[in-house]
Amino acid sequence: MQIGFVTLGMGREPLDAVLAAARAAGCEAMELNGRETVHHNLWAPPIDFESLQREVGASGVDATSLGGYCNFAATSDAALEEEVRQFLGYCDVAREMGIPVVRAFPGDVVEGHTLDELYPSIVAGFGAVVDEIADWGVRIGIENHGRLLNDGDRLYDLVREVDSPLLGITLDTGNFCWAGHPIDRAHRFLERLAPMAVSVHVKDGRFIDGEWTLFPAGRGDIDLPGVFAALQAVGYDGPVLSEYEGTADFLASTTESVAYLRGLRDGRGLR
Repeated sequence: MQIGFVTLGMGREPLDAVLAAARAAGCEAMELNGRETVHHNLWAPPIDFESLQREVGASGVDATSLGGYCNFAATSDAALEEEVRQFLGYCDVAREMGIPVVRAFPGDVVEGHTLDELYPSIVAGFGAVVDEIADWGVRIGIENHGRLLNDGDRLYDLVREVDSPLLGITLDTGNFCWAGHPIDRAHRFLERLAPMAVSVHVKDGRFIDGEWTLFPAGRGDIDLPGVFAALQAVGYDGPVLSEYEGTADFLASTTESVAYLRGLRDGRGLR
């Protein structure tokens, strides 16, 4: 189980600065964001994959996932086909870089449409993706993100319905509460989805005057030791990545979070 961070918080910095910060923070792993413009246009074509692989490899920080973007809550076949095409572009970058997991989003709220109306499109979108990447050496991790499908039970059903070993969950510990679920329900969702996890993002926080407020890992009300226990119980050995999005200094908060998460892992004797 490798501990690290999500690089989106340093999206305006070049890759060499990101890697130096990751090493200084004690990171062993990272999710590289996949937007073309991040890290000084890192993914703008033509991409020198060999050079990037050497730079990342020399850093000692493994790229364990790529942050991809998609919205499969489409209202037309043409729109869904375009979203699938764009997301396959992220998957192709991951394949070329040797990155094993691509983070995905299920879809966004569409005014005038319910989740039940949009759900078949979401299933079809992920089904089309996993069919296409069958031999690419890449898996997809749907993040519990946004307002449309940020519910652990519905995400569980989605993964089961697509029914592919290439599809799992990027489990974000704070996003259920961000979407308005109480902490006890969020803990239930996290435990239920743990067997499907292919990557884990760690956010910690608490409700203050009804508003979800983010803190470095270990300072909030999310039962992170319980999350580690749930992951350990199902044999999870993938990355656990800090994703601090609060208002305090990003690097200081990330360094604190990484140290806390490494302490949890090492205290449990996890590898």
